[in-house]
Amino acid sequence: MSSNVQFLDPRKSQNNEIDSILRNLMNIQGVSAAAIVDSDGFVTHIHRDFEINTDAIGASVQVVFGAAAKAAQHVGHHLTNMVICENADGYILSTPIDAGFILALVTQREALLGRVRFELKETIPVLKKLFTSYLSN
Repeated sequence: MSSNVQFLDPRKSQNNEIDSILRNLMNIQGVSAAAIVDSDGFVTHIHRDFEINTDAIGASVQVVFGAAAKAAQHVGHHLTNMVICENADGYILSTPIDAGFILALVTQREALLGRVRFELKETIPVLKKLFTSYLSN
């Protein structure tokens, strides 16, 4: 006799939730990529609407965020909550989640920066909660 009991994999469920959050961020006008980058610069999750070198963006996000955080410490600003990199064709916004993970958004130039920042700030507590349980499993 076989059992119909199915065990839920908590990591699979959490991965689905993370992917759903990234998809929702992609719905913001002007956002062209949303990625989670680990402390080593590897992209663990990504949604994008263009081809992107995930290794390069992951490493670059970690380097830029780290440099900005170090600069903030040098001027007494302590914790870095967000780094905004303004480029000719758009922005890259990076925000720490937990345990060295960073949420990075790539936007087009016409993106409404205030709206993108607001959505990032609303999303981070949700991701922190997910990552706390994700990292404990």
